[in-house]
Amino acid sequence: MAVTHFLSCVVRFNDHFTGAAVPDELPVRLDGSFQRPAASSGGSRRRQSDGTYRFVGAPGGAARILWRDPFTRDHLGWTRWEEDPEIVLPLAEPAAMLAFDLWPTADATAPSGATGVRGRLVGPDAAGQDVRIAMQGEPFDRFTRSDEHGNFLFLPPGRLALDASGRVALTIAVSTPGGGPRIVNGGNFLPGGAGPDFGAADFTIAPRTVPRVLFRLA
Repeated sequence: MAVTHFLSCVVRFNDHFTGAAVPDELPVRLDGSFQRPAASSGGSRRRQSDGTYRFVGAPGGAARILWRDPFTRDHLGWTRWEEDPEIVLPLAEPAAMLAFDLWPTADATAPSGATGVRGRLVGPDAAGQDVRIAMQGEPFDRFTRSDEHGNFLFLPPGRLALDASGRVALTIAVSTPGGGPRIVNGGNFLPGGAGPDFGAADFTIAPRTVPRVLFRLA
């Protein structure tokens, strides 16, 4: 007699900056049962070709979706600034994809040709701060968080327009999670030849580069 396994849920972890599926195979599983997703058609991977992980025949009830090895904060250069997602099975629409964001860690490798900032907050209480960067004059629509050393990697998505000097004009906002904004008193590039020093939140970077930038907090 054939055994039928019913789809329980479809999960995908996305790059917060691009919205694309994280390309790496993650050790995704459900807590409690520690059930793994179904294998892909090739049989050697759990990540499907569309970046999703598909659970079948999972037990009912609340379950957290785990995505990294036990007792670790990061995995393969990815981290998450929110609690691991929790779902309650069975779902009304098990085929509807559940998407959750991951963030590149401060020391993650930036994609070739990317434009972004490998930054460090310098000053009091620099760890665990929310960091937002956008084109000057544009709203902030992405964020990351500084690590225990004040470091972060920020990769603004989309096509970034150049200013009259051929550089990308950006601005940074820093705030305490759940609290108020922090004052940015300017900063500088490392090495200095990567860009001019700046005295406030506005700065510019060369396109298709991810320079190291120090930002001074008041």
